[in-house]
Amino acid sequence: MSLLVAASGVLHGEGGQRRLGALLAGTALAVAACGSQAPVALPHKTALPAVPAASPASQTLTGRDQVVAAYTGYWQALGQALDARNTARAQAILAPYATAAFIPSLVSGFQTDWSRGEIQYGGPVLHILAVQITGATAAVHDCADFSHAGLQMAATGQVVGSLGNSHVNMISTLVLASGRWLLTNQVPVVASCEP
Repeated sequence: MSLLVAASGVLHGEGGQRRLGALLAGTALAVAACGSQAPVALPHKTALPAVPAASPASQTLTGRDQVVAAYTGYWQALGQALDARNTARAQAILAPYATAAFIPSLVSGFQTDWSRGEIQYGGPVLHILAVQITGATAAVHDCADFSHAGLQMAATGQVVGSLGNSHVNMISTLVLASGRWLLTNQVPVVASCEP
């Protein structure tokens, strides 16, 4: 079966669970809230360096390497966009990594988190299983580990939500536009995965 199957689907969160827009691309993979878990303080967060813009497709990198670099950069930018807590700034951070049509859905997923004073902690550990490139479209099949990522209160550092899932099976679609690979969609794969 092709990696591009179901590339136009929309992800929905499960009722009563928090969405972590930044870590799940605003498309709401089910995020388990830690309602029964007592909040814990994390070490003070150090500032991350700015994510460099995805460079135009380089002739020194293979097509696969270019797609993987764009996909990895997207996840870094996504966390920084959530932490920006500002719509215009979040859109600017995401612009080099996602299509203009995809960005509004990503940023709208942050609004609830921002209204609660929440930012990200941790981040996904990517386990890319396959990359398929067909012309100017690419699909990345990932079995990402979100077990050490979630939401924390910006003011106190207390953890308020955790993804907790170490095997998130998903396919992300990217398109080549003006020499850059940009993420345009993400969909879950309804099957277990192993990195």
